[in-house]
Amino acid sequence: MEIIPVIDLMGGIVVQAGGGDRQNYPPLQSVLTEYIEPEKVIADLRSTYPFKIIYIADLGGIFDQNPDLALYQQLVTIFPEVVFWIDAGIKSRQDWQALTDIPDVIPVIGSETLDNLTILKQARQSVLSLDFQNGKFLGNPEIWQRSEWWPDTIIAMNLDNVGAQEGPDIKLLQQIREKRSDVDVIVAGGVRGLQDLQVLERENASGALIASALHNGYLDMANQ
Repeated sequence: MEIIPVIDLMGGIVVQAGGGDRQNYPPLQSVLTEYIEPEKVIADLRSTYPFKIIYIADLGGIFDQNPDLALYQQLVTIFPEVVFWIDAGIKSRQDWQALTDIPDVIPVIGSETLDNLTILKQARQSVLSLDFQNGKFLGNPEIWQRSEWWPDTIIAMNLDNVGAQEGPDIKLLQQIREKRSDVDVIVAGGVRGLQDLQVLERENASGALIASALHNGYLDMANQ
């Protein structure tokens, strides 16, 4: 199962994710790094474990439609051995194309921001994040209903679980599996440590997006 660390960006710095109030995340505090600059945080993360994939949630892109394309290009140059999954608030084909034009970047299409649903029919190499909050699907309901449009990799994103230390949303994982048994499902939010990862593996999750458990030291990748 793939362990994918999450970097939440706001105003060019790494912030501490917790709950759904993403516009008010504080600067990152971590046992793994003293820095908040993304390139330094990533370097310190990879000094503990050679992560092959890193997920970046660019909150400026998601909320303000102001993706930091120059930063993404800088990161793929600094870390050529890493593939970056980037959620920058894709709404349109132009937004999606701007990410696909950067080598070693896989666009993450978030259901909460996507307006042009035709992208899904052509974005087989992208990742689709099915976003939920307060028990409700975020985005056009047709995205959830038309599972035949989904790409091969899906993120089960429950924003209520992010940073909440309450465990991952197993029910959401199972619901997605019922709709499409042939996709890779990456679970986001709630992983507290090794025990949760073992539960996800038993439920046939393909991976997990993790931030808090890494930064608070509850998941020690050096011993995995």
